[in-house]
Amino acid sequence: MKIGIDIDDTICRTTEKVNELMEVFSKEENIEPLMIMNYEDIKEKFFDKYLEEIYSTVVIKRNAKDVLRRLRSKGNKLYVITARSSEFFSKKVDVLKITSDWLKKNDIEVDGIFTDAYGEAKAKICRENGIDIIIDDDPYNYKMITSNGCKCLLFDDREKYNLDDNYVTNWLEVEKFIEQMRWEK
Repeated sequence: MKIGIDIDDTICRTTEKVNELMEVFSKEENIEPLMIMNYEDIKEKFFDKYLEEIYSTVVIKRNAKDVLRRLRSKGNKLYVITARSSEFFSKKVDVLKITSDWLKKNDIEVDGIFTDAYGEAKAKICRENGIDIIIDDDPYNYKMITSNGCKCLLFDDREKYNLDDNYVTNWLEVEKFIEQMRWEK
């Protein structure tokens, strides 16, 4: 089975890292943390300064590495499909290298990495590459992917949504869902 996986807030705790660094930045700039995301020029300055640090030091979620390792050991192919982009404001970063290095550092093996994938672009990558299911934390991506005929499992360990179908709250539930899917084929 080919499994697509979003990275930010799915495999790792990106929002927590962003919030942590927003606190640091707001003290450095003597501004309220809420101003960072509400003003484009301040947001750009923040991400220009911290984007590489965010992507390279973000913390992996509990059980993610073990579940991904087990899924891969059963012959599944794993593909990171992320909205991370090399062109984020004026900061030019090699997100493919940063992401690949982070995966290696966290001992996660994947069969490919696709960047610049959000919404329709993510759905297109899934269709064109025969992805059987993708795990993503963004309901917009979920909607775009499923409306384009691909399966998506919405990952929400922060309990932001109230859904019943194709919805998981941790990596052990992901593994159980994938195993059930394998037996249904």
